[in-house]
Amino acid sequence: MKSLTKYLIREHIFLFIILLAIFVMRFPSLFEPFWYGDEGIFAAVARNLNLGGVLYETAWDNKPPMIYLTYQAIFNVFGVSMFWLRLVTIVVVLATATIIYEIAQATIGVRRALAAAAIFGFLTSLRIIEGNLALTEIFMILPITLAMMIAIKRKFDYASLFFGGALFAIGSLYKQVGVLEAAALGIYLFLVTDKFLEFFKKGLVLTAGFLVPYATIVLYFAPKNLLADYIFAAYTYYQIYLEESPQYLIFINISKVLPIVAAVGYGLYQKYYLKKVRIIQLFFLWAGFSLLGSYFSGRTYGHYLVQAVPSVSLLIAAISWPVNFDKVRIVFAATFFIPLLILTKLLFSDFLSGGPINQVKYWQNFIAYAYGNKGSSEYNDFFDGNVNTIMALDDLIEKSGQRGETIYIWGDYPWLYAIVDAWNPTRYVTSFHVFGVPNGPEEVIADVNANLPALIIKPEHSIGYFEELEMLITTRYTLVAKVETAEVYKLSK
Repeated sequence: MKSLTKYLIREHIFLFIILLAIFVMRFPSLFEPFWYGDEGIFAAVARNLNLGGVLYETAWDNKPPMIYLTYQAIFNVFGVSMFWLRLVTIVVVLATATIIYEIAQATIGVRRALAAAAIFGFLTSLRIIEGNLALTEIFMILPITLAMMIAIKRKFDYASLFFGGALFAIGSLYKQVGVLEAAALGIYLFLVTDKFLEFFKKGLVLTAGFLVPYATIVLYFAPKNLLADYIFAAYTYYQIYLEESPQYLIFINISKVLPIVAAVGYGLYQKYYLKKVRIIQLFFLWAGFSLLGSYFSGRTYGHYLVQAVPSVSLLIAAISWPVNFDKVRIVFAATFFIPLLILTKLLFSDFLSGGPINQVKYWQNFIAYAYGNKGSSEYNDFFDGNVNTIMALDDLIEKSGQRGETIYIWGDYPWLYAIVDAWNPTRYVTSFHVFGVPNGPEEVIADVNANLPALIIKPEHSIGYFEELEMLITTRYTLVAKVETAEVYKLSK
């Protein structure tokens, strides 16, 4: 008994060291400036909600609700702060790493569990896949991973499947493709359940749990007559991503599903020929579906890969070396892994070529800033050339006493709305949204005319020419300042 206790203490010390290393890797992210566009959009929407706005009515973006509610909660407690936003993100990553350890410890052993947690922490902390950012993927993997842990630890009983279904739904309410990973668990249940009636019951329970969060969402938006707006923003608008067809479209679409086909086929082989389905089969299914989510839209943003990191980490840790290959395993491995390698090369070539250099420069920038060898302006420019302009606009608005005023920005400075507590007269926080939705320009100019903002800010670059806004500026506004490349117009008396 004493030796077992000593062994567990030692392993938990190792786990603590891994978690500490993850924290250290992510430490520079606490001091990044307000720079990343998607974070800025989430922040602008969340700040609008904290000022009394209503999601999709007074503040709009093309995502399901959970990311905005998360930002809203963080800002409500800590204020608009990059430090606290990223610190909460670190806590989420550490919690997810611990859950991955628990999954692996229950299925493939303690040492492999430590390896899985370490692999996960390392990959999700890399700027290569934008793991340092507080985006939908980094938040969605926590409920999804927790759902898998509960189901595995409770031997896939009805209670675990119900709560797991609800957690999968919460994950998909961060990002739509989170729903795919519920399918991985559903297929695994079929593979390990002998009686069809029992599988059918478990599938119903999993589905029932999944529907509860969505029923709550419907009950919230329907009385506000915002259900259609929610559906368009969170789901219908997503087809724009799918219509941006990359090169080799047919080949890419086939390659996306081949790993899932391989995992299902190999699972059926285990079920009906070997008469035993191993737990690693769940990891293969989970990886196949999560990678489908990463590649789903065909866009090539590095943070899309974050969704696949939990399952891939478990899969890598679970593989025994040397691998004992037979003909079936060779066919399975080729069908599963080769399409993934090709997809990563085709869709994420920048990730493969420039990533390590990017990571080194990121740390060099932080260290130089920490030791005073770089000023804040040069430090900010490493991330984005607009950061210093946004901070200068913040200073201008603060000094003019117009913090909290109604401001409209025709461009892509969404962080500024949150930083200066500005009320946006329209629900769109970036210019590319205005031209991305039906009748966007007409809606915006009507909103702006109905509630003329105290300031209109025009950055040097925006998506498209907005003739009606230009006419309004010419007739009702006066240029009062030029901050770097941004023009600031004030409402004339």
